[in-house]
Amino acid sequence: MKKILMIAAMMVATVAAKAQFEPGTFTLQPKVGVTLATISSDNTKFKFGMAAGIEGQYQLNNWFGLSAAVMYSQQGFKAKDIDLKGNIEYINVPVMAKFYVTKGLSLNVGVQPGFMTKAKAKLSGKDQNFKDECNKVDFSIPLSIAYEFENGLTFEARYTTGLTNVGKDVFDSSYSSWDKAYQNKNEVLMLTVGYKFEL
Repeated sequence: MKKILMIAAMMVATVAAKAQFEPGTFTLQPKVGVTLATISSDNTKFKFGMAAGIEGQYQLNNWFGLSAAVMYSQQGFKAKDIDLKGNIEYINVPVMAKFYVTKGLSLNVGVQPGFMTKAKAKLSGKDQNFKDECNKVDFSIPLSIAYEFENGLTFEARYTTGLTNVGKDVFDSSYSSWDKAYQNKNEVLMLTVGYKFEL
């Protein structure tokens, strides 16, 4: 047990020595990117979307920071076997813990409430609105890896898995064969580029 604690202490010391930001630093980061989104159903596949927002970060010590962001995110899915595409949009508020494993490189985990702003489907070329049948608040867990250059340019790859079903418990829609599909959760891969500057 002592050996394990010693190894853990050495790892923390190594991380702290290689961190980029000084304690007490507060930064803002506008960012834009793309999403690859689907829902957790075997009958769906990923669809492209856009994402944009701003993130604030506070560096608590040499190797650990906390961030919160407001992100507009286009999500949804495509069906595999029929001509159906779901276009779902959220304002997401991810709150992340950031662990710097080397200078500029962080591994991040957090929680994310999302607030639905749009839920429309296109079935065989016809638009249908199903927002009333959906949960307006979506809770999820984001995991990401990010790299920050010294000039402030930042790249991030983030995967978010939902904890909340897209549809309500009782989903009454005209897509009778797809009622159960909406009892699945969001899955989103987001790739962003941003510029981080200190306040």
